[in-house]
Amino acid sequence: MKPQNPFLVSGYYSPEFFCNRKKETGRIINALENGRNVTLFSIRRLGKTGLIDHVFYNLKSSKNTHLFYIDILPTTNLSSLINSFASTVLGTMESKPEKFIKRVSEIFSGIRPVISFDPLTGAPAFQVKIESDEDAGQSLQKIFAYLRKSRKRIIIAIDEFQQIVNYPEKNVEAILRANIQKATGVNFIFSGSRKHILLSIFSQYGKPFYQSTEMMQLERISLEDYGRFIISKFRKGKKNISSSSAEYISQLCRLHTYYVQFLCNRLYSLKDNVITNKLIDITLESILKENEPVYISYRNLLTEYQWRVLTAVAHEGNVKLITSKEFIIKYRLGTPSSVHTAVKSLLNKEMIYKEQGEYFIYDVFFEHWLKKYMNR
Repeated sequence: MKPQNPFLVSGYYSPEFFCNRKKETGRIINALENGRNVTLFSIRRLGKTGLIDHVFYNLKSSKNTHLFYIDILPTTNLSSLINSFASTVLGTMESKPEKFIKRVSEIFSGIRPVISFDPLTGAPAFQVKIESDEDAGQSLQKIFAYLRKSRKRIIIAIDEFQQIVNYPEKNVEAILRANIQKATGVNFIFSGSRKHILLSIFSQYGKPFYQSTEMMQLERISLEDYGRFIISKFRKGKKNISSSSAEYISQLCRLHTYYVQFLCNRLYSLKDNVITNKLIDITLESILKENEPVYISYRNLLTEYQWRVLTAVAHEGNVKLITSKEFIIKYRLGTPSSVHTAVKSLLNKEMIYKEQGEYFIYDVFFEHWLKKYMNR
């Protein structure tokens, strides 16, 4: 069913509801069609998954291509990765239950897979317990050997790929790389939100995946492109918004895709036919109030000092010299070493992020709440 609200905050429907990304889409498709793997990275909620969905939408018209998307964030070890990977691939390529069972039994012979089917959707799934590197290597070899037999080109997107560094096994990268390297006719999009980890995996000399993919950092949609998109969608719904108000939304949300979409979604859902800056402020205030219990709970995750540093970053909007004398004195933060330690913790907790040498609060709405309700 076609969405009633054109500002989607989750999922993908069609290009009609997707803002721009023409260059990025073309670049990824060009790489895949020419046999190059791609590593796509950006901060969270900037639209990586939506872009992958958009690329897949443009490729799905080809009858000679299998497309697979796998989110491995929930996986905790190599065994769960193989389960997720194989369930997705085999469950799609073997649509008949009896063929699925046969294929799984062949690939995981000796490991005794436990096969099940979702009672609501009928989708097949299974669990295997990988006991050794040998089991993992052999299982992946058989899966990729099966994929190579396909007469169709295969494209696999693995989201949150940085999760593999958290696995207890020490040679995951080597095992995966050894099999992917031999996967003729199979191309990959590796994506994730932890830039420094992905750069370590794919750009660090001596690592198994070193220089094995085309690196692509997803940037924000331009103010002009997003402005045109916002105005066109409101006008199509018989709602008026000026270019200055569309720009105001984008600036309030720092052109961060999820927050622009969410705020516009809420504004579009109102009965008002004219979107003014005042209405935008009222709607944003409503969102902040709704989320206040969540924001207050964040405080329990941090020390009092970390909370003070976080609040200082929010009041600044962006901080370049975060251990500078000026910043520390302005917010009474003590010593540079204390700030450095707090910032490191906040980065690890993904409360803040660093972009082009500047520090920002990850959650744009949370930043507005801190500015409004937390004293300097």
